Amino acid sequence: MANNIAGQTITGNSAPPDSPKSKVGRIVFDATAITTTDFVVVPVGFTPKYISWENVTDRIKNEWYEGMAVDSAINTVAAGTRTLSTTGANGGFTVCSADGTADVNGRYFKIIQNATLGAILASKTTTWMATA
Repeated sequence: MANNIAGQTITGNSAPPDSPKSKVGRIVFDATAITTTDFVVVPVGFTPKYISWENVTDRIKNEWYEGMAVDSAINTVAAGTRTLSTTGANGGFTVCSADGTADVNGRYFKIIQNATLGAILASKTTTWMATA
């Protein structure tokens, strides 16, 4: 598994002065090949209790709430169908340390690439939000 940092243009990811425990950002992936074992680690500066990630190109949204399993997400596709992605099946979010290692007190989150999850794909624009 590798942290895919090639071919990304990252904007946002700054905390508003009046809301230091909420962050938003955007990641644009270029056409670089992304494998099913790749993931992206996002620094937020606090331990997230809610994470929302949207592939705005394909209108696919993934969400994670505190208390959900590591590497899981609620996935909503453009047609509105909602499914639960779980560890080993379709994957999802993990609160982690800077290297992507699971850490319940981590100040980062990672999301994995998976075709069913539809979160990290080549030539796509994504937005994310994390709150504590």
